[in-house]
Amino acid sequence: MSLCKCNRKNKYRVIGLPDLYLLKVLGIREGTLFEVQSRQPLGGPMVVKVGNRSIAIAKDVAREIIVREVA
Repeated sequence: MSLCKCNRKNKYRVIGLPDLYLLKVLGIREGTLFEVQSRQPLGGPMVVKVGNRSIAIAKDVAREIIVREVA
């Protein structure tokens, strides 16, 4: 499923993503585990928690990140 369809407070693992340098710098790679903290309305960014950092991801980028929910 796409990151932009994820629910708040659930944990997910990245299984596919675009080759964007900024995502790598922020520590988002295949296999990264994260929690969705918030989804902003009206096409705003999503905020995810990776480790102890909160990262805002633009909606258009979030659509291209493929994730799987972790139990």
